[in-house]
Amino acid sequence: MTAQQIATEIRRHRRALIISHVDPDGDTIGASLVLALACGMLGITATVACQDPLPEELLFLPGAGEYHTQGTGQESLVIGVDASDARRLGAVYRDGAVQGKPLVVIDHHITNQGYGDLNLVLDTASTAEVVLQVIDALEVPLDREISTCLLTGLVTDTQAFRTSNVTAEALGVAMRLVQAGAALADITNQVFSRRSFATLSLWGRALASAQLRDGVVWTELPLAWVPEGSANGQLGSGLANMLNTAREASVAALFTEQADGLIDVSLRGKPGYDVSQVAVAFGGGGHAPAAGCQVSGELAKVRESILEALVHLVKGDVL
Repeated sequence: MTAQQIATEIRRHRRALIISHVDPDGDTIGASLVLALACGMLGITATVACQDPLPEELLFLPGAGEYHTQGTGQESLVIGVDASDARRLGAVYRDGAVQGKPLVVIDHHITNQGYGDLNLVLDTASTAEVVLQVIDALEVPLDREISTCLLTGLVTDTQAFRTSNVTAEALGVAMRLVQAGAALADITNQVFSRRSFATLSLWGRALASAQLRDGVVWTELPLAWVPEGSANGQLGSGLANMLNTAREASVAALFTEQADGLIDVSLRGKPGYDVSQVAVAFGGGGHAPAAGCQVSGELAKVRESILEALVHLVKGDVL
């Protein structure tokens, strides 16, 4: 599938529902907001929705205040953004009013299952880069708002251009977005330097409990630790990246207990270690350096099962 084919499909509709994945990050939010902005310029009414609230540090993005938890039911097209499988679209996609409508999937995860009616999945550093191709195909000009959203997606998914999948093409996209009005320094400050005290306190507790086992560093966030009213997945965002800086470890894992009974597992790997293999084995997906899954069960049992798989990965055993 090409960006031009996706653009042609979008133009066929007057109302679209754009869904960001659960526990939304800067890439799914930025890319979704850009699609909504582009639709608006084309006279298409777009609703952006997500099962979970947006992280506070991303509320600066234009249009972030327009998010809903479900569609209106009047949309004729559904667009899933940055989600490698349908489960990542959460309750918004499970809504009966959404079922039966054509689904366009725009993503960059190599583990994407091709679950949409139309799938545009490219091996890029961020979904924002894929959406940029769609924007170009729609002939929507880049302005400051669109560029800010896209650059936020690229910056967050690459940890400010520090991941191994950053290419010359990705840096070229960043240059183009800055030239169009996006402020790189402001975006980086908003995303990485504005954490709440509650987040820092939780991280401190989790880091104090971190353990190292056969090249795997890990910690967990039990539900009892999370302040009431907080989104536990968002409070843990970035913690897995920090764990992965431990020089004694080859891979890192963060286990977050959720109120729905699922254990959210965030995996990170040093160059040469493909943690997506483990994520896929447990029903998830992602990239070689960063992947994840959600597993039903008790925290301790889920943790031990995945740690065993990660140790085998580090030792070079076939999973």
